[in-house]
Amino acid sequence: MGRHIDASEVDSLAVDMSKAPKRLQFRARRTMKRGAVNIKRYMQDELSGHRYAGGVPFSLEFEQRDADGLHFEIGELDSAGRQWGIAAILVYGTANNAPVADHRKALTRETPMLLSQLGADAEDSVLGGAE
Repeated sequence: MGRHIDASEVDSLAVDMSKAPKRLQFRARRTMKRGAVNIKRYMQDELSGHRYAGGVPFSLEFEQRDADGLHFEIGELDSAGRQWGIAAILVYGTANNAPVADHRKALTRETPMLLSQLGADAEDSVLGGAE
């Protein structure tokens, strides 16, 4: 007499777990974009406090750099117009001037929140949140 083992819950879990990578990619893409926007805003705040910044804070932008939506470039990009390059002088200085702004503050400020949200995204993806 053989015993019957009910594996329906294990089968259901296996199907649900197979969806986790797709769910994580979707959530991570949204989280990274939100993080890029926040970093850009923090950089704008940092630069707007300096009298020589002019329109630099408004020329900062972010751009997605990959098809997955996980890599972003933030700063003065090609469309910055006349302000292009001034932010680099403000944050790196020149041979004649010291830096007057710290562009790393934005990343340092956002990183803990970004890591926390990515962890929550991973947990929700594995435990089977909404798609």
